[in-house]
Parts: sequence; C-alpha cells; structure tokens
Amino acid sequence: MKTNTEYLNLFQVPIQISDLELNIDSLIEFCYEMKQKNEKGVELTNMGGWHSDNMLNETQTEFVKLKKKIEENANIYHHQIGLKKTLKQKLSNIWININPKGGSNDFHDHPGACLSGAFYLKGKAPIIFQHPHKDITTYFWKESFIEKWNVANSGQWRYKPIPNMLLLFPGWVEHKVLMNNEDTDRISISFNTII
Repeated sequence: MKTNTEYLNLFQVPIQISDLELNIDSLIEFCYEMKQKNEKGVELTNMGGWHSDNMLNETQTEFVKLKKKIEENANIYHHQIGLKKTLKQKLSNIWININPKGGSNDFHDHPGACLSGAFYLKGKAPIIFQHPHKDITTYFWKESFIEKWNVANSGQWRYKPIPNMLLLFPGWVEHKVLMNNEDTDRISISFNTII
C-alpha cells in the first residue's frame, strides 16, 4: 500500500554564518585597549569574564569596518527570512566579551532586539543554542529515545567558533557560551540590531 508523506519544517530558528575577512590582530588589540580603559566592565550573563559597555560610537578603523559588515549581513538575513524589503536592520548596540580560562556566559536571550549575533576573534569554547521549547529533551523526547541527534530532535545545538566568523540569529533564541578551558582568552564581539 502506497502512502504519500510530507514533512513540514515549521517554526525554524535560522542561524546565518558568514566568513568575514577583517584584520583579527587589529581587532584583538582594540578589545584589550577597551578593557584597559574600563577594567570593571559590566556584569550581565558573563561569569568570570569581562563584558564591555556599549561601543556603538567607537571609531577604530577595523571596528568601523566590522560594524558595516554586520549591518550588511543583517540585511541579507532580513531579506532571506522574508521581512519587508522597505525596512532595514541597524545596529543598536555592540560590545566585547573576553572570557579568560574558566569564564563563560549563562543562558540568555536579547529582549528588544530583532537580530543578535557574535563575531569571533579568538578561542574555541562553543556557543550553545537552546530549542525554543527548552523542555523538549527533558519531558518529551528523552535521550534514550534518540537514534541519532539532528536539528529535528535536539534540545540544544552547539557551534564551535572560528576567527573571522560572524553568526546572526533571532534575538529571541536562548544561547550561552560554554566555559573556556583554554589557557588563552576567548574573545568575541556581540551585538543587537533593530529595524
């Protein structure tokens, strides 16, 4: 007996990954200069790491290039997911994260942001994205039910950063950064956009 079967992939969480070609060394130097100017930083989701204030108005040459690339890529994402072509994405805030060995970031989302993201400079500690229904693998599809993890049955998805990689994702998706176990800093520049 023949049956016609169709699968609908509803309610997706699109993550855009772009490789940029920026001067990483210049940006790393800039990050450490910003940390020297404000050693205390701010405390939000960072645990044992340093988080800068909003640096939207900083004018270091390579940082200005990064801000432009973020907005270009955010507008590509904007069109790919079907938002109105008459509207544009604009950076609303941008900050540095420096996690030394032992540093991490707890689960969080970015209220008020249309898109969020991170640009990676250094370090290998993965970012973890959490399923919008975070209890999927606690109460519904237990690990003992899973033959092979994939995007349809996973409660979390991990992505290992590489230098010069830009990630963009919806501001509502919960995410965290695993503990940095390296003897060197993990450095990223995170941001939010608004329409």
